[in-house]
Amino acid sequence: MRRFGRTVIIIVVLVALTAAILSFQEIKLGNFERGGDTPLGLSLGLDLQGGSHLVYRALLVDPQTNEKVIVTEDQMEALKRTIERRVNASGLGEPIIQRLGDDRLLIQLPGVSDPGRAKSLIGETARLEFKRRTINVPVELEQLNQDDIVGVTADFFPDLLTSADESTATTTPEVSEPNPLVLMIDFTPQGAAEFQIVLDRLVDTFLVASALIEQGNSPSVPSRLDITIEGETQLRFEASPLTILQLTTSTTYAFAYPADRETGNVPTPAEAQAQIGLNPRVFFTEIQGQADEDIGLTGDDLARAFPGQNQTSGIPIVNIEFNDRGTRIFGETTSDIVLKQQTTGVADQIAIFLDEDELIAPVVQTAITAGTAIISGQDFTVERVRDLALLLESGRLPIPIELIQERDVDAILGEDSLAKSVVAGFIGLGLVLVFMTLYYRLPGLIASVALVLYSGMVLAIFKIMPVTLTLSGVAAAILSIGMAVDANILIFERMKDELRAGRTLLSAINIGFDRAWPAIRDGNVSTLITCGILFWFSDQLGATIVQGFSVTLAVGVLVSMFSAITVSRTLLRVLGTTGLTRRVSWWLPSGASDIPQQAATSVAQRS
Repeated sequence: MRRFGRTVIIIVVLVALTAAILSFQEIKLGNFERGGDTPLGLSLGLDLQGGSHLVYRALLVDPQTNEKVIVTEDQMEALKRTIERRVNASGLGEPIIQRLGDDRLLIQLPGVSDPGRAKSLIGETARLEFKRRTINVPVELEQLNQDDIVGVTADFFPDLLTSADESTATTTPEVSEPNPLVLMIDFTPQGAAEFQIVLDRLVDTFLVASALIEQGNSPSVPSRLDITIEGETQLRFEASPLTILQLTTSTTYAFAYPADRETGNVPTPAEAQAQIGLNPRVFFTEIQGQADEDIGLTGDDLARAFPGQNQTSGIPIVNIEFNDRGTRIFGETTSDIVLKQQTTGVADQIAIFLDEDELIAPVVQTAITAGTAIISGQDFTVERVRDLALLLESGRLPIPIELIQERDVDAILGEDSLAKSVVAGFIGLGLVLVFMTLYYRLPGLIASVALVLYSGMVLAIFKIMPVTLTLSGVAAAILSIGMAVDANILIFERMKDELRAGRTLLSAINIGFDRAWPAIRDGNVSTLITCGILFWFSDQLGATIVQGFSVTLAVGVLVSMFSAITVSRTLLRVLGTTGLTRRVSWWLPSGASDIPQQAATSVAQRS
């Protein structure tokens, strides 16, 4: 038993992984997600789930310009990515998009009940836009004026409340001192209502921007409130919306009083009140984190985008080139951005959007007037740079395409096909298990156990890869169940020959597997070659039914080889070292009465 310990452990681990994968409907490990609301979380094709089947072909002549179009592999790949992103963003589901030959795309939309919308999204021209992203944009809040301000006073915060129950604060001010000095602004009821609307909006934008920054998904800067008080002296400070406190009267709001910029000291309430004066004027300005401005630069102005490397550092970069119009607009915008940075210290960005989704927002470091630029980033990899270049190209040059094939599958028909496929699979598996057990007895029972494990492992692989199961794929899976038994039958027949020659049971098991292996190997390799040929022809001709059949059958053949050679062999060898060898009839197939009985007896004496 110790000789087979390592193999047994591997089998147990695989069985546990298979059970875990099939037990959970959905699997989420970081960015890895598999499964859904389908049976066992498997990915089902159109004929099992219903949906739309669309085939598009690239036009060799642009219908608008009548110019000849040369379709490249990169352009087809960019078109594929654009369509996939469009459908995903629309909420129609996850499309299955495949290249068919050099100039066609197959788009399958399982579960889609609105194929017209999907065709509309696919048929639109991808739009690439360059926008200027201005950082720290001041916006005066005109709805808050002097008529809304009743009074402005300063006092220590604890002296304002008699008990905690009297506070209706929306948030708690972030203060570190036990008696913080606060500035109280008392509004009219109308002014308080207007200010609360502004405060709620600021809190929402602050929380969203903070969450995005924490996740590293956005360069956004949280909005904040700029307050200027013109009294005996001018007092100006910025307030985070989370530090503003609404007091007991519901029309009075408290703000942390700013420290002296030179000394860092906070004045006493009397000193603060002297700075404020009796009739100060209060001005509110929202400092927005960012704002995107349309500069009239689109994908039509982009002449070229391609990946490259920095000649000095070797860091991956994206190279972009503009036409004459794009060169002028880009040069004027970047020159203005650099001038603003020199005067204010704030560096604006050029945000690039494809179909209103942000691709990247690089910071402008110098004026670019020659029409060529590079985009670099600390997280740039060769793959990331290539993807960005492809997406930029797809926005610049949408390939003219036409719909050449459309097929809709009703969801009810798909559910019926799936139910019948499941029944057929169980019947086929059950008949094979019964035959193997009745004819080959104990070895047949071992083969049946291995066959059940085989079926589970195949389904787990289909779920993890994932393989989109179609009706033809299910047929291939059912066919592979029968083929998985072939190897066991070859092995058992070789065992029978070795027992007939007078060998012991354990020796017959080992030699039977060794001598059956060449036939098993050659048979399965020939099947894999056939699967490869079928896949290649179906990929070129767009026959997805044949393609699904070939992929599913290939997976089944590979797993069946492991099941027969590793699982069945290990279980038989383990049982061959136990007392079960004394039951000679359990190991002999039906009709094998001519096999010498001393084989099992010899093993029993050794054990």
